[in-house]
Amino acid sequence: MVGQKALDVYRTAEKQAAIQPVKLIHMLYERVLVHLELAEEGIRGNSPKKRGENLGKAIAIITELQASIKSDDHSEAAQFLRGLYGAILVELPRVSVSQDMKVLRQARTYLERLKGIWEETAMQESAVELHADKNIKGDRDVGITAAASITSPAIVSRGNKRINYETCPNQVAMGGLSVSI
Repeated sequence: MVGQKALDVYRTAEKQAAIQPVKLIHMLYERVLVHLELAEEGIRGNSPKKRGENLGKAIAIITELQASIKSDDHSEAAQFLRGLYGAILVELPRVSVSQDMKVLRQARTYLERLKGIWEETAMQESAVELHADKNIKGDRDVGITAAASITSPAIVSRGNKRINYETCPNQVAMGGLSVSI
């Protein structure tokens, strides 16, 4: 019995380690959107625990997305993503106190756009499946934690038409912050 559990844990870890970096970024986008939605439900339902836990998880995932951008990448797209993630990371913790759903919705809108761009470009170029894994309830279950180490770059760049400025403008306002590139 104990041997079988150990084998199952090993197999699960092996599968997770085999995830392509492009797919991992996509999974992070999916999961952060789920946590932002759950945080909004926590605000509407007056559940500080639900709001706080999900805001914390969303913040951790956005931090990982920001860390996935190579530090030596000084492209316009990398600067844009760093600025956008930074603005979101400044505003989201304030939602825990202010309960401002507008900030949550705005963050979710930007992240949904980035997820869509990621699906249209990086994932198609890498021929990675776009569907999310589902758990028994049919909920999204991507099986990763925010502590995952990501070293792949965010390969979104304007020169390769990977940023659609109609859906992701080059100036973003998030709460009191504005990011321009």
